[in-house]
Amino acid sequence: MKDNPIYKAQCFGNVEPIEYMVPYPNLRSLAVGQCIKFSKKILYKELGITNGDFLISINKTANWLASQKIKKGDRVFVTNIQSPMMEILSYAIWSIGAVLVISNDEELEITINKTNPKLVIDRITENVQRGINDHSDIYIETSTILLSAEALIYFNNKNGIRLSHYNLLINTYGIQKHLNILHKDILNIDIPINTSTGTVLKTILPLYSGTSISDKSANITFGTKSDANYQVKFEWDKLCDTKPQSLYVLPEATAILAIGSTPNHVISITHEKGRFKINGHSVMTGYLDDNENNKLFKSGSLVLSK
Repeated sequence: MKDNPIYKAQCFGNVEPIEYMVPYPNLRSLAVGQCIKFSKKILYKELGITNGDFLISINKTANWLASQKIKKGDRVFVTNIQSPMMEILSYAIWSIGAVLVISNDEELEITINKTNPKLVIDRITENVQRGINDHSDIYIETSTILLSAEALIYFNNKNGIRLSHYNLLINTYGIQKHLNILHKDILNIDIPINTSTGTVLKTILPLYSGTSISDKSANITFGTKSDANYQVKFEWDKLCDTKPQSLYVLPEATAILAIGSTPNHVISITHEKGRFKINGHSVMTGYLDDNENNKLFKSGSLVLSK
């Protein structure tokens, strides 16, 4: 394992990715822990959905997925589903130990061909919703889900980026810690949900930080436009401090690579001769295509040209 070039790139100095730095053993545990601890807190303000309501919906949906013969390790492709159902489906898939698959809108066909998902969910009909509602609001876990287990495959630029439960949790933790997001905060997050950054900021961060989400009034806003408190930049060629502060996206490093010029938690970045050399715990577990991995993972780092 230690000779594996991807594993070497995931090391942060002498700190290996096996030295876990998050308080949850998987994403299911995050949802259960936070939703029980803050069960009466409003999660989605305009909809009046509490954390407790959210967990019930996750459990019912996980039971419905199990009734569709989805099991640990299966891939479930979800597209064209809006919030909060997208977030509910994500946690339901992770509850089973299955893998959420998402992609950019223009890469739907290649995503299906390359991942061969067990189930494709592109709409929630009234019959499906009734079927979900008919299931128990208690979900009994049937298998152990490790932090190192695959949680997400995100197709971007025709490459399937593989991310673990740990990748997603540690990337989220870094954002929450650096921005000092607190339970009392209300977040407005206006970015595409069908991206790994959407998964981190819209699906995981609100539960991780114990905040509420609003489409209207919020004291912290994330968006791609310059009027947001934090501007999420999917396209960039250098890392610098800005006003508003920029969050720089690199899907190969899970989601947020850097907050301004500061690398995200347990990530190191070296810029030399037009290339970025990246190490740290947010580094992906690899592309689906090993040939592409051989091009990117060099000398113990993830190396990208910018």
